[in-house]
Amino acid sequence: MPISLMDAYDKIDKAIIYISQDKPADKWKIQKGVFYFLWLETRNNDDFINFANKIQIHPNKQGPYSETIDGEVEMLIRDGFLQVIDPTSKSLPIKASEKGISEYLSDISPEEKFCLQQIKDIVEKLTSYEVVFFIYFNPYIPDEIKSYFISKSEMKDGLMGKKNRYIKKFLDLGIIDDSTATKMLNEIKKIES
Repeated sequence: MPISLMDAYDKIDKAIIYISQDKPADKWKIQKGVFYFLWLETRNNDDFINFANKIQIHPNKQGPYSETIDGEVEMLIRDGFLQVIDPTSKSLPIKASEKGISEYLSDISPEEKFCLQQIKDIVEKLTSYEVVFFIYFNPYIPDEIKSYFISKSEMKDGLMGKKNRYIKKFLDLGIIDDSTATKMLNEIKKIES
């Protein structure tokens, strides 16, 4: 059954609050984290594409971007569910407030918590570019979903140039295993050839 627009907003808000509950996250990481969460939540390509269209996700030179997600961040800040840590910073780091945590995470399902914890770990441990690399070259995300991702080929080239360093870091942090590392490298080889 397709997700309603109201459910979409609820999922977006939960993801934003969950990702930023312990450490500040910049708006760029929030966009990527929510994208990954929505894909994990739908898992069916048709459902994800329908969902992505509803919230207007489109490729950007720095990964997927949605004005809807950005608008939800602004609304959560305005209503006191998020705190801006450094308003002078271009990346606008935000952190969930106690109000946001109690309001949005009190009824989180075990499935949502499992997905969100994985995403939170990735967002907290990796730089913004590493998050983009992890999601874009993730061998389990289909190519038609990745079409919502990067609009500039030079960014793909830049990410691919750091593949060995990024994959080593993912392995060292336990974010991926050897099998996934091999699959990621194979994905990159396909693109490079």
